[in-house]
Amino acid sequence: MSAFAAEETSVTVARVDYGEIDDLLTTVVLNVEGNEELRERYNAKKQAAKVAQEKMQASIMKGEGVNPEEAALSYMNDDEDQKKVEQLCQKHLLELIEQTFAGKYDLIFKDDYRSSLIYTKTPVDDITAVVKQELLKAIPKN
Repeated sequence: MSAFAAEETSVTVARVDYGEIDDLLTTVVLNVEGNEELRERYNAKKQAAKVAQEKMQASIMKGEGVNPEEAALSYMNDDEDQKKVEQLCQKHLLELIEQTFAGKYDLIFKDDYRSSLIYTKTPVDDITAVVKQELLKAIPKN
């Protein structure tokens, strides 16, 4: 019985530092054939949000009031295109990990500022560098 329990606890764990690959993953996903329209909308909204943020910061520095509509533009949180891109990124990352590591890991943590991992007795391999390398290979030649 105890030998069976010992075998059962053999779990391989890895982590991916999502903050290190987030922009790269988004670039790869948006450059996948068929995502041209999504890429155009996403980049346009991202640029508009950046301009609105810069304008808001300039107004604050001058001591002027902030327009709430412009402030809302600087955030893309509830945007459907943003949600679609996040979904596609998660799907692509999952497929990339499955292809690259072929079932080597039983559990993979997405290590970012909201990581839920507090403590582990199991060693956690950091596979971020390998995932980043695969993403770099996936960027189309422009």
